[in-house]
Amino acid sequence: MNTLTFPGFPASPRGASASDGQTPVTGTPTASSAEIERLVALAAPAMEELYRQLDSPSITVLLADSRGSVLRAIGSGADGAAEGAACAGRGAAPAGRQPPASRAALPARPRVPPRRIGIAAPILPPGGGLLGFVDADASPLDWLGHANALVQTAARLIEHRLIESAPRGFLLLRFHRYPAVLGTPLEALALFDPEGSVLLANRVAIELLAPCPFGCGVAAANCFATQWCGIVGYAALGLRQPFTLRDRRGSGYSACASLTRAAA
Repeated sequence: MNTLTFPGFPASPRGASASDGQTPVTGTPTASSAEIERLVALAAPAMEELYRQLDSPSITVLLADSRGSVLRAIGSGADGAAEGAACAGRGAAPAGRQPPASRAALPARPRVPPRRIGIAAPILPPGGGLLGFVDADASPLDWLGHANALVQTAARLIEHRLIESAPRGFLLLRFHRYPAVLGTPLEALALFDPEGSVLLANRVAIELLAPCPFGCGVAAANCFATQWCGIVGYAALGLRQPFTLRDRRGSGYSACASLTRAAA
């Protein structure tokens, strides 16, 4: 679980706007503007559901790019995140809040801003993004385990939407050690090109196949003992019944493969 303390929020160049407590705050993107727009659009339902499930007026749900620059914020702190981002970008304190010249100038009981605690989960690492939240009231830590599970599930749902709706790709592969997990956010999911190279893979797939460096550009043959032509054959048949997929260590997985619309 990534438990974080957020001192401020970086800004993004697309410009901020506020509506119904939902502020698209901007940041320096590492991907193209089209990819950033797609991430923000596909993440929106999961972000809104996460905010509803966390159910706290002091929480702000955040979506960031791979550098941590905030792309969108939902919650009561969204406007504050935008203000903090602008001030951080200028390297100055907010208007009317000049820093004291020295510690001696501080009052006897200075007003200390509330400590913000948060949890974050990666989305399609290393270049995808980051989903998380900050709690301005620093709620007790005993509920963070449940909150972490909600964040992880939301991040996996976003990964699924990004992979399943990718505009390019040839074959979509779902696999897991347990057949009942297939079709859920807990499954491993990977998108391949016609030659069998990985285009996108979610965190579950990367973790299941470790230490094989499963990720963008890696050939299926590097991690799977099952022949690529056999995987394509299963996909072409369009069978709903899972088949057995084996990795290079000899471990077996229940798997389903399908050809994408681009391949049809």
